[in-house]
Amino acid sequence: MAFTPRNDDMARDRGQVLYRYRPGQTFDHRAGYTTQVVQYGRDDEFDGPSLDRDHLVAEAMRFVRRWRVAGHTVAQGVDRAPEFPSDGPMAARHYEVVVPGKVFCRIWPRVVRCASGRCGHVWPADDPRPGTDWPPPCPACGNNVGNRQLQFVFAHRCGEVAQMLPPRTCPRGHNRFKLDDRASRFRDFRWECMRCGFHLPVQWNCNNPSCSYSDKYMSPLLHSAGAAHVGQGLTLVNVTSTQEAQRLRNPVYTAAVLGWWLGEITEDEFRRLTDGRTVDVPQVVLDSIRAMEEAGLSTNAEALRAQFMPVEVDGLKERVSKSLSLDPDSEAAHALASELHTYRRVLNLDRLGIPRLIAEARTPDRRALYERYPAVLEEAGLGAETCLISDLPVTYLAIGYSRTGFSPEEADLVPYRGRASRGAPVSTLLYAHPTQAEALLFPVDRERVSRWLVRNRLVTAADLRQAGGVTRWLVHQLGRTDGESLRLESRPAEGDPDLPVHELFGLLHSLSHQLLRALAVDSGYSETSLSEYLFPHDLAFAVYPNGGSEFSLGALRTVLEQNLDAVVTRAVDNDSCLYDPNCMLANNGADHGCLQLPETACQFWNRNLSRWHLFGSPDGSRVGYWDPTL
Repeated sequence: MAFTPRNDDMARDRGQVLYRYRPGQTFDHRAGYTTQVVQYGRDDEFDGPSLDRDHLVAEAMRFVRRWRVAGHTVAQGVDRAPEFPSDGPMAARHYEVVVPGKVFCRIWPRVVRCASGRCGHVWPADDPRPGTDWPPPCPACGNNVGNRQLQFVFAHRCGEVAQMLPPRTCPRGHNRFKLDDRASRFRDFRWECMRCGFHLPVQWNCNNPSCSYSDKYMSPLLHSAGAAHVGQGLTLVNVTSTQEAQRLRNPVYTAAVLGWWLGEITEDEFRRLTDGRTVDVPQVVLDSIRAMEEAGLSTNAEALRAQFMPVEVDGLKERVSKSLSLDPDSEAAHALASELHTYRRVLNLDRLGIPRLIAEARTPDRRALYERYPAVLEEAGLGAETCLISDLPVTYLAIGYSRTGFSPEEADLVPYRGRASRGAPVSTLLYAHPTQAEALLFPVDRERVSRWLVRNRLVTAADLRQAGGVTRWLVHQLGRTDGESLRLESRPAEGDPDLPVHELFGLLHSLSHQLLRALAVDSGYSETSLSEYLFPHDLAFAVYPNGGSEFSLGALRTVLEQNLDAVVTRAVDNDSCLYDPNCMLANNGADHGCLQLPETACQFWNRNLSRWHLFGSPDGSRVGYWDPTL
């Protein structure tokens, strides 16, 4: 087959490309070759939602920082993101945000196996040249029919990847080998000398000069295996507008958001603080406030004070610090404020909720249906504030990748390096896929969550009351760990202070997956075409179309208008799995036959899922969220 190079425009959705076809990743090309993505080309004609570069870069740097911190817990003093810019005042300048528009690839690996059954010779082939046959004829037997690329590669935890090359020679000096891969395990593969039959192991050592691992052994993998290239990134909801970006950079932003969330300041005071506006208070207003206070009209005085008086920032910071036991100027506080403010901005978007459905119902039957929704939601432990967001701004940000491991404890995080455009300096590239999609937003019943926590002995009722409710308790716990307890791979031991948050996050995550699966039945989308977004600090989650191959405008609105009750009931009633009883007993009730979802659908790599959270454990030691006694 003659080799004809082409640089095609992306035929797939940008979101699919960022999940399946990233720089450094291999895939089976439609022309019949195995190819490796070299780089992306910028989409110069992109006219989608605007991006705030500073916000995206800041979130990417937080992601890298968390990866480094988690890596330090395993290997003290070792950087598990060594090729990323070091933290510092100028670090953000080394990043560039790119919206990809083209994919450039090369044929790789270029190791070829002869298709002749009597030969089977494996050899490294030269780079294909346009117009020439590739793969080339076998140098051992001359066969040129059906020769194929070898589908295996070597990968290392530092991010290095190599072709599965045959040995140079056997101990007797022969240099032609075939691969005996009839065994079911890679460790039993052998190179066989075609002349003397001598067997050599299939192995390779990492030659990356910047590799910090003492173990240089590279893992043999099928080129398309999930561990051969693990894309690492973030899904961000409601990327900031220009006005919100200015607020984000305001020095008092963190204290203002946390103060607003705690009820220490009003919405108007929050806006005045974060917009940087100052207010000249008329003397008549000051006199009126003083007179009201002297007359005992404290409520009226407070209303005037909130409207006209500027907020004293130091006092606000002190109150925030006292309420959350968190320094308002710390990185952890800023991250917490950003999370809380995101949900606030989502609630400010155009929404279609149940009260509006009832008010706009065109027939009595419709009105009766909508009036049943709150009871069905309450029965499922979901809030009556469940609503449709017509245009939820979602941006997926590809930050880097890892190999042979999915977490900082297992592998290094490797950046995408290159030039964002011709003539630009080499920088660390962040690839963005911004979209807008309708989404169903499900807040969770906080009182029921409180009862679930208490019944499972994760926290006492007195602790929740003292904190001011479950969300304040949760925010206090998350602020203490900078949210790291949400990302724990395994369940902490009994008595571990991170256990309650870990279990609560597992409940929220399991609820999200269960609702997404139910929506896939009634919305017209498949599970691969829907995605979740969790707001753990506010005990809520959203489900939205991820821009996959299917498209159905208004499908989620139709669900809200016609059969939301059926979707919720389906989620509550669907307590079984194809692989039960083994799944419920051995896997805590979570595998690909029930709660686990494709990687495009799940925001957290299917971590901490369990039907035990929803339906209780088989031995009765754990109470499910949908237990009737709750």
